[in-house]
Amino acid sequence: MRARELAQPVEVVGPTDDVATAMRLVPSSGLPGLVVAVGDSLVVVPASQVLRVALPRYVLDDPALAWVWDEASADRLAERLAGLRVADLLGALETDADGPSAVVDGNATAVEVAAVMAAEHIPLVVVVDGGVLVGAVTASALIAYLSR
Repeated sequence: MRARELAQPVEVVGPTDDVATAMRLVPSSGLPGLVVAVGDSLVVVPASQVLRVALPRYVLDDPALAWVWDEASADRLAERLAGLRVADLLGALETDADGPSAVVDGNATAVEVAAVMAAEHIPLVVVVDGGVLVGAVTASALIAYLSR
């Protein structure tokens, strides 16, 4: 099966979009990350990495320190994103259009898609066919296909 057949629709965000709004796409789309248009390139940001901008540095440095956050504080974690743009997220993750590619041609095989996911440590690969965005293949969809 080819990547274009495994792909599902994906909404693309831009660097000037609000981070909190972009983050809401993850649960509403069911995709395990965001696809960001940076110039002429598409960058995949896994959902786990989207969370990094909301966490305090000391928790990132030592996850055992997360216990200092009580439930009320944890419920307000998203408030830390107020005023941030997707460009701030990319900067915090040191991710840009010059990074590793998470884009495959629509004619790519399932094995080629799996190779990109594995090499780039991403759960989502963007599919472009003839210069047109087709959608994205998720690790879940790929595993479902390969294990059938």
